[in-house]
Amino acid sequence: MIKNIRIFFLFVLIFIIDFQSVAQELDSSVKNQLKEYIAEADKCKAANNTIQQADYLNKIAYLYWENEQFDNAIKYFSESLELNLSHNNLNGVKSIYYNIGLIHSDKEDFQNSLVNFNKGLQIARQLNQKDGIYTGLMNKAAVLKNLSRNQEAINNINEALIYAQESNNLKLIRTCYGMLAENYEILGDSENTMKYFELFATIDKHLKSQHIKDIEKKSSEQVQQAQNENIQTQKTLSETSSQLEKTQKTLAEIEAIKKQQQLELEVKELAIRQQEVELKNKKIILWGISFVFFLIFIFSILVLRQFRAKKKAFRLLKEQNEQINLQKTEIEIQRDLANQQKKDITDSIEYAKRIQSALLPPLNFIKRNLPEHFILFKPRDIVSGDFYWMMNKDGKIIIAAADCTGHGVPGAFMSMLGTAFLNEIVTKIVENKHIYSLQANEILNQLRNYIIDSLHQTGAENESKDGIDMSLCIIDSEKQKIQFAGAHNPLYIIRNNKLEVIKGDRMPVSIHKNANESFTNHEINLNANDLIYLFSDGYYDQIGGPQHRKFMSRKFQELLLEIHQNPMETQKEILNKTIEDWRGDYMQLDDILVIGIKLDVSKEKKKQPSTYDWKNKTILIAEDTEMNYLFLVEALKQTNVDILRAKDGEEAIDIFKKNDQIDLILMDINMPKLDGFETTRRIKEIKKDIPILAQTALNLEDAKDKAAEVGCDDFILKPIKLNVFLSKLDSYLKS
Repeated sequence: MIKNIRIFFLFVLIFIIDFQSVAQELDSSVKNQLKEYIAEADKCKAANNTIQQADYLNKIAYLYWENEQFDNAIKYFSESLELNLSHNNLNGVKSIYYNIGLIHSDKEDFQNSLVNFNKGLQIARQLNQKDGIYTGLMNKAAVLKNLSRNQEAINNINEALIYAQESNNLKLIRTCYGMLAENYEILGDSENTMKYFELFATIDKHLKSQHIKDIEKKSSEQVQQAQNENIQTQKTLSETSSQLEKTQKTLAEIEAIKKQQQLELEVKELAIRQQEVELKNKKIILWGISFVFFLIFIFSILVLRQFRAKKKAFRLLKEQNEQINLQKTEIEIQRDLANQQKKDITDSIEYAKRIQSALLPPLNFIKRNLPEHFILFKPRDIVSGDFYWMMNKDGKIIIAAADCTGHGVPGAFMSMLGTAFLNEIVTKIVENKHIYSLQANEILNQLRNYIIDSLHQTGAENESKDGIDMSLCIIDSEKQKIQFAGAHNPLYIIRNNKLEVIKGDRMPVSIHKNANESFTNHEINLNANDLIYLFSDGYYDQIGGPQHRKFMSRKFQELLLEIHQNPMETQKEILNKTIEDWRGDYMQLDDILVIGIKLDVSKEKKKQPSTYDWKNKTILIAEDTEMNYLFLVEALKQTNVDILRAKDGEEAIDIFKKNDQIDLILMDINMPKLDGFETTRRIKEIKKDIPILAQTALNLEDAKDKAAEVGCDDFILKPIKLNVFLSKLDSYLKS
């Protein structure tokens, strides 16, 4: 009996020890990581391995920095700095100066931050590391801004912008433009603030459009992964629950067996008592106690195993739930980031809409030249692929309704190209009358060449077929005639209550199998009170109505005939209400543009005088950057000046040799093949008295001195201030 009791307590003791071992758990902390790094640094120091020691000191500093222990971070970075200086590791020294500068900036100790950034920048210049110089300049600019030394900040950013442009890194260029806009805004310079914000928005829009696609894809993959892991967790929990039910069933069976055996023992005990009462009683008691201990042992093992399995399952479930919650939080953060980025992109597109609207002809300009007209302009998206354009040259009104490939942002880019190209082409034709005649088809022919060249179209099968469908008219009130040329789109004329269709050519203003053929020029005599209509296909291609069909061109013609006797503004209202009623709840499929003009051939149009009139003057623009060149063309378009362009120094010299009528040269300093200095020197050797104005974004005295040394007559600093720029050109062209 005593032996059996000892065995029982031994089982209980084993069970308690085993249970306690299950309950232990381990953990780690930042302090343990720091102790490990410090110990490794001490080992390297003892082994005189100072290079590895410096690496561990940097790790310690970074860990303190991440946990906002700024003074300790500076201490360990400073120790690493001494070791890097002893090895003459200038790249490491530069990085540590930048890190210490950033920590001081985090502490809002901007003076010490500026000292360390200057030290790091000096080493970057010594090593001629362009990325290191860019980083140092931008770090300085951020600190100078916080110190309200905004002009110094602008100077540093402009220098950093040069390195960013040389590396063609759009993200760095975008950062420069954004910081320039912020500093100019603080200085109250609204013109430069707006300019650099527009440049920032343009690049930012391009970068973010790709980035948001990557974020959406990654978020979708993470959600799918989290769902798969959750399914696996539920499966594991289900299997664990099933195992628990089986164990409980087994215990119940054991209990039933126990009861059955007890009954059998009682029956046997009664039989034995009749023969050997005392002896049999002892044996029965001994076996009964032993059997109870055995059952307790078996039960303890089963309970222990079940406890372990259940605890493991719950721990696994807890870890997986924590991981799911963490992933859910990350997904929500990324969702919020994507929503914010979507808002930023939408804001950028809204700003682009303002830019696109500014490029359209002003309404008062159209009203002066075409007193009776309407323009129904309904973009499908925020910005439009349709656009209208107008110019008055030599008493003739040139007006166009254009439909660019696509709509929204891609179409808007094409529309801005089309507007800029039309301005340049018509100005060029008018100013070179001895070479070109002002004909509608000639404008489309040249515009097609511009589009093909700028988009590098070759006609390959896998190449994009971006282009423009267009109706273009030249209204000559003096001769009582109009010219028309069309790319896919027709012209409608209503006279004497009849509608006449003048069809355009079946080819776009872009690469095409018939691109070598000229567009057809239609010349039509005008009658009093003739009405003409130019439009894109968006109106009659709109789906709607009770049968969800297109509006169709025939129905469009019938509508115009029905309403043409109404005032022009009333016609616009009827057209708008008709298409909206037709569309109903159906989405707008395309941009819509309809222009209606009532011609009064009895009135002569007056020319609008320009502030600067440089007719019969020629300017050569030596500029390799397309955006800068288009800006200059836009600035000069109202001056009646002839413009020639060279994309590098060698081309500028060649054009100058072939054209003796050039009156002034705008010379970009930074150009391929030959820079502006050498190009100026060679041109001055050919003709000493030709005025040459140097252009550069660098406000450096040595650049001005060198420009004067090679013969430049004046110096124009980018970004250009329009009034100052035109005034300066006027002084040279008049003299």
